[in-house]
Amino acid sequence: MLLRRAMIRLGVPLLWRRIAQVQAARLLRFGITEKDSEWQILHALDDVDDPATRARVLQHALEESHHAAEFTRVSLNVAERLPPKPLPPRAPIYETGSGVEGLAGFAAYANVGEVDVFEQFDAYAAGIGPGEARSVFRESKLDELGHVGLTRAILDELVPDKRRADWLVTKVRLRRAWDVWLRFGKTLGEINTTLVLTALYLLAGLLFGWPAWRRLVGEKR
Repeated sequence: MLLRRAMIRLGVPLLWRRIAQVQAARLLRFGITEKDSEWQILHALDDVDDPATRARVLQHALEESHHAAEFTRVSLNVAERLPPKPLPPRAPIYETGSGVEGLAGFAAYANVGEVDVFEQFDAYAAGIGPGEARSVFRESKLDELGHVGLTRAILDELVPDKRRADWLVTKVRLRRAWDVWLRFGKTLGEINTTLVLTALYLLAGLLFGWPAWRRLVGEKR
C-alpha cells in the first residue's frame, strides 16, 4: 500500500499534469471502478434483512454512483476524445443466498477495498495540481473514509468475535496481495518476452545484415 502510494505521488507530477490523455483515461477508469462497486453493493443488498442496515448500505451504493458520475464527467472535460473503455465482465463477489457467512465475507472484502481506494484518492489529491479533478478526489476520499467505517461496523455486527472479524479482513488482504503478485509476474513475463524478442531481432539483423553491408561496400570500391 505504501509503495503504491509513493508511486502515485512520484508518477502523477511526471505524467498526469503533462499528458491530458493519461489523466482522462485514469479518471475514466476510476469512474468504471466506482460504478462496479455500486453494482456489487446493490447485488448483496437483496440479502440484507435489517431495514436500518439496508438504508446505510443503499446510501453507500448511491455515493459510489455519484463518484462514478463525477469521475466520468471530469474525464470528458480533460480530453475531447477518450479511448473506448468497455465495462469489464462483472462477476459478483457476494454469492446470493450465502447467509451471514457470505455477507460477512463481502463486508470484509468491501472494507479492504475501501481502505485501498481511500489511500489512492488521498495520494492523487495530494499529487495533482489544482482543478476539478483534485476537487473530485478530495470529495470522494471523504466519502471513502466513511465507507471504511461503515463496512467495518457492518462486519463487526455480523461477526461479534473481533479476532474472527480481523481474520476475515486479513484473508482478504492476503488474497489481494497474491493477485497483485500474479499480475506482476504476468507483466514481468511479458516484458521479458519483449526484451528477448527484441534481442533476437537485433541479432538476426546483425547476422543477415552484416554480409549484405560488406558486399555493398565492396561493390562501391
